[in-house]
Amino acid sequence: VSYCWLLLGSEGRREQTFKTDQDNAIIYADPGDAAQQQAAETYFKAFAAKAIDHLVNCGYPLCPGEIMATNPLWCQPLTIWKKYFDHWVAEPDPQELLNATIFFDFRAGFGEAQLAEELRTHLNRRIAGKELFLFHLARQCLDSRVPLSFFNNFIVEKDGQHKNRLDIKRQGLTPFVNFARVLSLKFGVKETNTLARLKALMEGEQIQRDLWSMASEAYELQMQQRLVHQLKQFEAGIMPDNHIDPADLSELERRMLKDAFTVIERLFGVLARMYPVP
Repeated sequence: VSYCWLLLGSEGRREQTFKTDQDNAIIYADPGDAAQQQAAETYFKAFAAKAIDHLVNCGYPLCPGEIMATNPLWCQPLTIWKKYFDHWVAEPDPQELLNATIFFDFRAGFGEAQLAEELRTHLNRRIAGKELFLFHLARQCLDSRVPLSFFNNFIVEKDGQHKNRLDIKRQGLTPFVNFARVLSLKFGVKETNTLARLKALMEGEQIQRDLWSMASEAYELQMQQRLVHQLKQFEAGIMPDNHIDPADLSELERRMLKDAFTVIERLFGVLARMYPVP
């Protein structure tokens, strides 16, 4: 049967950095009968194991949460994948949805891309009008906090391994990723990359041009600082991470980073107006 290797999460969004792991799955065409189904399960189990092993040898670590094609849950025919998304959209349990958001950024990596396109079309149709699902996604986004204090100082870790550092991925970039995902699902945007999503939303007049410009610049600035930070660690023989010490930045870089963080409040304001707490 035809199949497609799906890329999920940051891979699906084309936003991997030096600090990454594997997030993938397999979707294949519905088998014609039970014998073909059994044959497909046997084949793709072996195929996934070999592919994942090759990726590890290339330097891509295993996913700690086992969101990989070697997990039988994530190696399924098209009909089952449609049922997965139907469940997440129709019965949006907040905790389950938090774990499932990685799947909403899927894209075709190799194989029959039409399978991924059909799944995306199915998902967009199912989401249309499902405001409760979108409400839960939006509120999850709003649960995060802008990493600036009342006096406009960076909010950093007070103790532990990352003392005096901030997680630029979780605190800075993720709010932009979540915002773009929520609105893209709401308005049927098929793009998965965050910057491409923001541009599509602007072109579709779902967000204002000035917000698109500010959000895109803020996102790119943070991604650049994240990559520079990880590259320095990589060259020093240190395992790359996302924890930046603001003291290591120049005065200009700190000011630009604070400006980028203030854009998060604008994004949160848009979501809060769309999905106010009852």
